[in-house]
Amino acid sequence: MYPNLRYAFYDIFGLDIPGLALVQTYGFFLALTFLACGVALSLDLRRREKLGGLEGVEESKEVGKPLSLVDIFVNALLGFIFGFKGLYAVQHPDLFIGGDAKEYLFSMQHGSWIGGIALAALFALSKYREKKKELQLYPTPQTIQETIMPHQRVSDIIIIAAISGIVGAKLLYMTEVSYSSWGAALRDFFSGSGLSVYGGFILAFFVVSYYIRSKKIPLNQMLDACAPAMILGTGLGRLGCHFSGDGDWGDPNRYAKPFTWIPDWLWGYRYPNNVINSGGEGMQLDDCYYPDYFGDYCTILKEPVFPTPIYELIICLVIFAVLWIIRHKVTFHGIVFTVYLILTGMERFLLEMIRVNDDYSVAGFSLSQAQYIALILFVIGVVMTIVLVGKQRKMQANDHP
Repeated sequence: MYPNLRYAFYDIFGLDIPGLALVQTYGFFLALTFLACGVALSLDLRRREKLGGLEGVEESKEVGKPLSLVDIFVNALLGFIFGFKGLYAVQHPDLFIGGDAKEYLFSMQHGSWIGGIALAALFALSKYREKKKELQLYPTPQTIQETIMPHQRVSDIIIIAAISGIVGAKLLYMTEVSYSSWGAALRDFFSGSGLSVYGGFILAFFVVSYYIRSKKIPLNQMLDACAPAMILGTGLGRLGCHFSGDGDWGDPNRYAKPFTWIPDWLWGYRYPNNVINSGGEGMQLDDCYYPDYFGDYCTILKEPVFPTPIYELIICLVIFAVLWIIRHKVTFHGIVFTVYLILTGMERFLLEMIRVNDDYSVAGFSLSQAQYIALILFVIGVVMTIVLVGKQRKMQANDHP
């Protein structure tokens, strides 16, 4: 496993690059996930725009205002902070390997003045050139009308979904944890561990839906366009869980392989060098493989477990392919999203049967938190599909009495 990219490069390429310790493996894959989601969403929105299903919305924009010193100062300040802390962090990655990273982040004693000044100048120059180019086109202050197409809002949608998704994922995860104090809960909220996929989905859904409505984009069509991207993101995000070994694995797999051609790592895996140091007493690796100065990630699970992140990746890619195909064939809006709800609900409900999770008893049923949510999504998907199909048939009957 690779707690951060320093481990990955050392194992794969034999290169020890200390600065890569700053890049957590899960965070790296999470960034790739949002990038892939953005590409998939943009492609489908462009397709719908070409078909005439989605149109642009005119917005007013003020241009031609002279460059202010405040704009220059704010950009220079941001550049200085990133450069001051960023370059120093690259030069001293040990701060993030058992060191007090918080003390470093909020201290003026630890930083690179060269990096800060250089990036401050770069940010200020970039803002100056951007404003100079605008003033060449609009030498006097004025208000112009711009037509913004839906695909041009993808970056905003992804950023909104990322922020609200991470907050929602953290909040739902925290509902399953008992804290000794509000301070402990607050520290956990700002930590990099502990996320619940469904928490992110629920909060991001409502926040992004509000944004979409505010920009006058048809919600049904946007949800249809988002569905393939969301299931793709779920699957790719599991790569981060797997390669970092963040604890999102299954129950111990004590069954014999049904077929010899199945790789051992796909049937049962012990997650050596996992990022959460899970393993228990006596489960330290005899040969840690990585040098001691890399950090203390030298545990291995007591017995092989189901590598459920890989299973979920495979299932999600199959669902993505199904949604990507049917989006060309459906004749009414909303159905792609409802099919997504049905399939993702089924996928998660079944996979939870072999995952490590706490169960909750409700009305005689003992299920995990994720299974209850998956069941709700499945039911909503089925009901919405029936309603949409009924409306479509009614419209067809009215068109052909």
